[in-house]
Amino acid sequence: MGVLKFDIRYPNGQHEVAVVEGERALVGSAAHCDVRLPVDQAAYEHLVIEASGGSVRAEARATTPPATINGMPLLSSAVAPDAALGAGNVRIFVSYAADTDPNDALVSKENKESSPIVRIAALIAIPIAGYMLLLDPDEGVGRPPTEDPVLFSSAEASCPQSVPAQAIVAGEERLDQAIGKRERTPFVPSEGLAAVALYETAAACLRLGQRIDRAEEATQSAAQLREVITRDMRTRRLRLTRMLAVEDYDLAERDVKALEGLTKGKKGPFISWLSSVRNELNAKKSTPR
Repeated sequence: MGVLKFDIRYPNGQHEVAVVEGERALVGSAAHCDVRLPVDQAAYEHLVIEASGGSVRAEARATTPPATINGMPLLSSAVAPDAALGAGNVRIFVSYAADTDPNDALVSKENKESSPIVRIAALIAIPIAGYMLLLDPDEGVGRPPTEDPVLFSSAEASCPQSVPAQAIVAGEERLDQAIGKRERTPFVPSEGLAAVALYETAAACLRLGQRIDRAEEATQSAAQLREVITRDMRTRRLRLTRMLAVEDYDLAERDVKALEGLTKGKKGPFISWLSSVRNELNAKKSTPR
């Protein structure tokens, strides 16, 4: 199995590198995409990148904004390493390399210096089983507890308004707020927790106001976002353990920060383990290499 490398260049001069293990990657703004781009630049699913026989092909999944290659409209095309794929005003250069050493870390030094958010999203496609096979149970603080931290409240959401007309207004306001926070989730993971709560409160208000269809939409959005956040949290947790095992402390530091944001104020075995990892990383920082 090889790896696809994405050199991402933004119109403001920002430069990021993402690596995806495998021969296929989905590029877009959706939470399930392997390479995540801002919602103001890319469609929900924008491009599909596939490698076969050492060559790379790209297929457009969106018409707004249009996908391009070297400034021209893209439907499906072979992609040379120097070809610029376009998503909005973002340019993307793609290359493929065979993975000849399974013991190597999945990210290079250049990747360590790039944005953690895009790299985190890009690595979500790595099979969890692959992580488990590569983990060293005797390395550092070891594996995380099997028990997941509780991220969401179990209490049933209620509407702060009791009058149906006012409840509808409150529900629509919270629905707008939830959408905004959901869109920021790829960049600030903890925003997703707030978005779920807002969706559920919006559903309660809209149901009180007899806007049943809108209430069901909000309920479905809350459930979908819960699933995405839970899946991403588990992937971060496993990836963190892997990065500790291969001594990639820069990437581990970024995963710890994201997990701390998701679990702030919570207690349990996982929180204790995460605290131990934080202490170990702090010790590594203070020890000259």
